[in-house]
Amino acid sequence: MGTPEFSSFSRTGMFEELCKCSRETPAEESRETSDTSQQPSDREDKNSELETSHHELRKRVVQLEEENNKQRVWAESVETRLQALLETSQRQYTATSCSSNPYPHYQEGHWRQAFPGYVTQKEFQEKEEENKKLKARIKELEARNEELLSKAMGMHKHSENVNDPWRLSAVLQMYEMFRLRDWEKFRSTYSLTYKSGSIIIKKLFDACEEDIQQRKRNLFEVLGIPPYNETVTKSNQGMMQEIRNILRYLYYQGQTEFYSKIVMQTGIGPKTPIQREFTEQCCKIYCLLLLQDPPLKAVWNSGEIKYLEHVDKKGYEYWKKPTFLWPIIKCGEQVVVKGVVWDEK
Repeated sequence: MGTPEFSSFSRTGMFEELCKCSRETPAEESRETSDTSQQPSDREDKNSELETSHHELRKRVVQLEEENNKQRVWAESVETRLQALLETSQRQYTATSCSSNPYPHYQEGHWRQAFPGYVTQKEFQEKEEENKKLKARIKELEARNEELLSKAMGMHKHSENVNDPWRLSAVLQMYEMFRLRDWEKFRSTYSLTYKSGSIIIKKLFDACEEDIQQRKRNLFEVLGIPPYNETVTKSNQGMMQEIRNILRYLYYQGQTEFYSKIVMQTGIGPKTPIQREFTEQCCKIYCLLLLQDPPLKAVWNSGEIKYLEHVDKKGYEYWKKPTFLWPIIKCGEQVVVKGVVWDEK
């Protein structure tokens, strides 16, 4: 390492200069004495100047020595630090070469403590995959909603009233979200099998149909209309539509107690809040489908394979013994919502 600009200056060199000045001074003094023997005051002035110069020179020597010492200490400190950095770099390089982890003293737990937002490469890839699946699912749901809406509009000769909360497109969307979101939550919470789930859904749907039929019979009896007389029914289409609207309002505004009575008819007897919420919501949505104009109804016919889809998204050729989890929803002979099946072993 190079030394500072004053490092070449030594005390020996300084004193050699002083001695040289001292040797030259007497000769000059003798000449001046011989030349100016008559001027004693001039000699005194010369001596005074020499003493002053000598004193200043000594001060300068001391100052230069102090600066030289400071420069040497600074150089030694820098050299020491550089050496320490070099040794540290060599140790890190050796550790990196011997391990796949460039920071062996930092395991995953240490990284998480030091950096709260730290995410491993594996976690990042898992999140990316999950995000892609969610985006694909959203697109699928949007496409199905569009399909349901177009079918709903096709079944009506007039456009829907968007302010009607129980209009067909709104109820179909409720049904689709219920099958995907609420059913999955219910199934995962209680670890239900597809078999037990299909039994519950079938019982709830049957109970809804029986409840609506009973209420219609009661209304027909009060109004004096024979319920099964087709001629009278066709001649009173306006009255039938009003009856259907009254029932739709009744079932839409129905409170918890209203649907809990329907659930009780199945003998299921839900015991937890999640069970009660699922069963009552299932009844409400299906009752609103039954009360559409024209009504939509569940069909449990596994022979219509083209209107079925497997719960595991398997092709027809891989189905073993398909059993309904969710029924086909029809409006007359038109299929509105495909059914969902699973393989019963």
